[in-house]
Amino acid sequence: MSSFGIKSEANVGRQLVMEYKGREYARYPIETPIVNIGDNLNDFIEKYAKPYVKDGDFLCISSKIISISQKFVVHRSEVKISPLARLIVKFVKKWPNDYGYSLPEKMQVAINMVGYPRMILALIGGTLMKLIGKPGYFYRIAGHNINAIDGFIPTAMKPFNEYAFLPPKNADKIAQDLESRFSFPVAIVDGNNIDNNIIGCSEGVSHQFSEADLMQILKGNPQGQDDDGNITPMLVIRML
Repeated sequence: MSSFGIKSEANVGRQLVMEYKGREYARYPIETPIVNIGDNLNDFIEKYAKPYVKDGDFLCISSKIISISQKFVVHRSEVKISPLARLIVKFVKKWPNDYGYSLPEKMQVAINMVGYPRMILALIGGTLMKLIGKPGYFYRIAGHNINAIDGFIPTAMKPFNEYAFLPPKNADKIAQDLESRFSFPVAIVDGNNIDNNIIGCSEGVSHQFSEADLMQILKGNPQGQDDDGNITPMLVIRML
């Protein structure tokens, strides 16, 4: 029997309920099969998420499954690693169980997105800010949501180890189109072991919450990571 569907308990090592500004929010993970490149996103949400979203809830969707289904991907064969990419990865902080930007081919994808001049500026500016105790400016200066790029993970199953997944283009529009279709608010998020990033929101979410609010409500990455053994790329957020 399939175990796909909403879970009433948190993923291992995660927290189900988050208290924020005096209110409690349940972050219910939705377990699904693996999304394959080119799968129909609307059908996926219809089958695995829609039955569990109640009035007053909103749905959080991993940016990665948007990228996979909408084919915002780059194959490894398309990437030619530059000396700049090899240089930058030497300065990237390494996190346990997270390849992050330690892979030069992934950094090259980011360079191709933002351009060499801006990436060099991000490297210089980010390094200077880190020296005065303010890390994280490399990604802010580079922009383009490069911190949401995923992929090329050697331990991932084929063919996912061969692709980088780019942050969705026009993510706000994608979220709004999904809200219009399914009649519930949608946020597109990128969660990892370091932080949560809000990639796009429909009006039903943005009218209720600021980006800072959402980051706090989703703190701790309740979707989990692939190395947790979880395939829970969507969350139902419900105020208790």
